[in-house]
Amino acid sequence: MPTMTRAGYTPPKQEPPRAPKPEPPRKKKKKGRKKRGLSGAAVASLAVFLLAAAIGAGTIYVYTQTQPYQQTFVPGTILMGYPLAGATRGDAERLLDAIAAEHVDTWRYEISCMDQTYTLTAQDIGLDIDKEQTLALLWPAGHEGGMLTRYRQMRRVAKDGLVIAYPVLTYDLSAVDALLARIRADVECNAVDATVAYMPGSAAPFTFTDEQTGCALELDADDVRSAVEQSLMKLAPGSMTLEATVIEPQVYRAVLESSLSLRARVVAQVTGGEAAVHNVRLAAQALRGLRVDSGDTLSFNEAVGARTPENGYLSAPEPAYGENVSGVGGGVCQVSTALHRAALLGCIDVRERSAAARPVAYCDMGQEAAVSDQGLDLVLANQTDAPLFVNARVYEDDGATYLEMTLIGEELGRRYRLNSLIDETGTIEEPVYVRDREGQYATYTDERVPVGAALAGYEVSLERVTLDENGLEIAAEIVSDSVYEAVPPTIYVGVQQRDAQ
Repeated sequence: MPTMTRAGYTPPKQEPPRAPKPEPPRKKKKKGRKKRGLSGAAVASLAVFLLAAAIGAGTIYVYTQTQPYQQTFVPGTILMGYPLAGATRGDAERLLDAIAAEHVDTWRYEISCMDQTYTLTAQDIGLDIDKEQTLALLWPAGHEGGMLTRYRQMRRVAKDGLVIAYPVLTYDLSAVDALLARIRADVECNAVDATVAYMPGSAAPFTFTDEQTGCALELDADDVRSAVEQSLMKLAPGSMTLEATVIEPQVYRAVLESSLSLRARVVAQVTGGEAAVHNVRLAAQALRGLRVDSGDTLSFNEAVGARTPENGYLSAPEPAYGENVSGVGGGVCQVSTALHRAALLGCIDVRERSAAARPVAYCDMGQEAAVSDQGLDLVLANQTDAPLFVNARVYEDDGATYLEMTLIGEELGRRYRLNSLIDETGTIEEPVYVRDREGQYATYTDERVPVGAALAGYEVSLERVTLDENGLEIAAEIVSDSVYEAVPPTIYVGVQQRDAQ
């Protein structure tokens, strides 16, 4: 618009045109950077919504995974190689029935011993499948707890697997013990030694029986039960062999036949009257055919028995009781002496022996064996490896009576002789006076009746001499010592006073 002045109109001064100012470059706006503010309530609502959506989606997913297996086994469940995923308990029970028919009912265990075979069956031990216990190991997985817990169990089973290699079984192993007892009864037996019976006086005095081997089982019942149990736990048939040990007899017939030979023989004339001879016959009869097995002992008193009238023995002079004294069974010491001498000649151990009070007439000094019912005994021990047989007999020859004592047993292989080495120890001259209260020898106090002469004393060593095949001495040993005390003269004195004349 024109500017008015006092001078009139002055045209506007024309300014030269200015160069346009350069505009600063504009910053580009980033997309999405522009925020619009939301209230806190809106944010919270959105978060709750999203969480609920996530939970709902997860719940739906878990539900869809677990729902199909609420009444069936979950994936990864396996029984004896059979997958049970999707199978009901009824299906599993029918599977167990099939397993029982295929594996349980046909189970067998065989035990062999000495060419015999014994079979143990499922029926013998009551073998069966415990269905409840077996399924109780598989069913809880995926069926216990809340839905999430069940889902986690399903995932773990699906990943790792829940495998039962064998079902739970019921059985009774007492049948194994019964079978072992039966096997023992069938197989085990003791060895039987060959035997020999001796019948002296017979044309064939020896009768033999054969030996038999025995058998013993080498087994541990616990080991057998364990092996059977391992087999049935796997439902697989099994077998084992029991080793048997052969027990050899200790005595063979061949050895008996070759070892029974005459080991020693003693013949002695019987002294004394008819009563003594009678007693000798009774004692010899008790020893006739007597057997002493290897390692056993022989007691003369036990073998012969008590010398009593009830057993048939008579009263006869008996050196063991002293001079001029009779006793029931007098003369029997002649039998024990013959047995003692035979034992020494046959190298049989003499465990117990007593010398007589005085030297006897029926053998050399130091060779007798005094016996009595009051404790004196003759005891022998058979230390050989074969039985020892005793044979005693009394016989008549040319008006005399003889006692023969023989020992039959293991071959001796050598001969012996007995020597009595006698050392006289002197006599006692001073008499011994005995009051004859029974008036057997003297009646009055002024009577002096000599009854026994003085007897010398002796010390005797009995020597056993070993002879070679030509009868020459090759060795000697002292086997016993005997002492016979000196006996003074005996004078009996009466005990009654004579009437005065």
